Amino acid sequence: MQISQKRIKRIIKEELSNAYKRDDEGLRMKKHLDRIMHIADQMFEHFEDDAEVEDWIQEKIAVVAAMLQSIHDYKKHEEVRSK
Repeated sequence: MQISQKRIKRIIKEELSNAYKRDDEGLRMKKHLDRIMHIADQMFEHFEDDAEVEDWIQEKIAVVAAMLQSIHDYKKHEEVRSK
């Protein structure tokens, strides 16, 4: 059975991608969180306490906050459970 060069390249690419996913998940999460914190800091400066803010912006920020809170709660529960 002969494997084409194209197939070999695709297999190597898939394996490298899988290895990257397995080895660097924590690092990638930290990079994403760092980006989120950076963006949030910048946005915090854009809004005054008494500013009029469009509904869609308020809704998106509320959704992001809820999602992050959910992940935070899960990780805290996981820590307590593992002790």
